[in-house]
Amino acid sequence: MGASIRFMKTSRPEIAPYLRSDALGRILAAILLAGSPDQPLSVVAEASNTPLSTVQREVDRLVGAGVVTARKLGPARLVSANERYPLLGPLRQIIAATYGPARAVADAFEGLAGLERLVLFGSWAARMAGVPGPFPADVDVLVVGSATQLDAIGRAIDAGERIGREVNASVVSPQRWAAASDGFVADVKSKPFIELEVGAP
Repeated sequence: MGASIRFMKTSRPEIAPYLRSDALGRILAAILLAGSPDQPLSVVAEASNTPLSTVQREVDRLVGAGVVTARKLGPARLVSANERYPLLGPLRQIIAATYGPARAVADAFEGLAGLERLVLFGSWAARMAGVPGPFPADVDVLVVGSATQLDAIGRAIDAGERIGREVNASVVSPQRWAAASDGFVADVKSKPFIELEVGAP
């Protein structure tokens, strides 16, 4: 994995107000959208940027409700989606559309030639930052670097297919990102955005 994700702490989940907390949404995303079926609790905590004690408490509730299953393997406790849970399909779709974009974008853009910075902005980033408003129609991604627009669009399509939402990508040069006089960049920076930490391709 070449990217890590850090979210701002918010008082309530504006992206999914029907959930108890953003932490729960991120935990569900780390479990339900994981590439492998069994996730150690420590990995879930790291992927969701949530304290391990909170993850343990939420996982206990999810196990009790039958949403996930847990088992011990040596000292580790492994958790995975309960494929027999009747609402797993719809729940996975909801979590993918709400808390899945950051991970989907990070995975889709990993290794993109010329990528220096990867920024999520627009209404989805605003909801994740706790700004009230309607559910985002799409997810906006800003690629900073020398990547081509065509390559960025291809990666955005891949991310969109994974979360079931439209993902739009724009590319700007590092010089343009640093220029205070650029109106588009200034607008992006003036509003909530999430920067994904990306490794070198």
